[in-house]
Amino acid sequence: MRTVVGLGIAASVIAGTASCSDDKGDRKATSPKRSDGTTNSSPTPAHSSPAPADPLLDDGVPTSDGLIAALPKKGELPAGWVKSGEHSVGWRDAADAVKEGEDAAACGATALEATDLNGSEDLVGSSVGNEDKGDGADFSLKVLMDSDNLDAELTEPDRVKLVTENMTRARALWSCFSPEESGIGDDSLSYDTDRFTNVRMQVGPVEVFVHTPRSGDSPSAEDWARVLEQRIRSVLAGQAPTARIAVQ
Repeated sequence: MRTVVGLGIAASVIAGTASCSDDKGDRKATSPKRSDGTTNSSPTPAHSSPAPADPLLDDGVPTSDGLIAALPKKGELPAGWVKSGEHSVGWRDAADAVKEGEDAAACGATALEATDLNGSEDLVGSSVGNEDKGDGADFSLKVLMDSDNLDAELTEPDRVKLVTENMTRARALWSCFSPEESGIGDDSLSYDTDRFTNVRMQVGPVEVFVHTPRSGDSPSAEDWARVLEQRIRSVLAGQAPTARIAVQ
């Protein structure tokens, strides 16, 4: 699993989050089972199929299995693309992509300012790419915890509020990159760093990061974000996601 640089790291360490990888190359952070809360229903999106046997939701909030289900599977990638867990994806340096996209210090923020962001309780991620063409994308999906009150019993609306707070703070922390509204999800912004295009997005109680290289013929970060939005909304509706990136 790659090291996530920037928001929420201190809180994740405090919460005792353990990192691991599943056998499909997705990056996963495990956490204690969340407490009971209220459930908000979501409309069933198009292009969905019945949910698998494994539970994807806990009181309206995706479980770690639900977050993994929202990530594109091997057979849902463009032709020639693989997941990083299968063998090396040579399109970029993962550490550089994450640092450029998620390190608020790049805009002069102090470590204390960065820790004002709510950290992750559940986090999964995946890197995909095409070595022959130097194309790729990196995804990070999070369900957040209250970094100021680690023992808080959070409902689904509470989780949504935490992501909303992070989106508001992100606009200030990454202001030097002139983030623009993406028009994707419930809220989103996009910005370019030296080598990568980045999208930060909210889909209900899920916070999403997408990073793609600025060079090459990769689908845009916005295109990937739209696919992830559809896949997350399928999970929120209790459906197995099927949305995938359009073949270029």
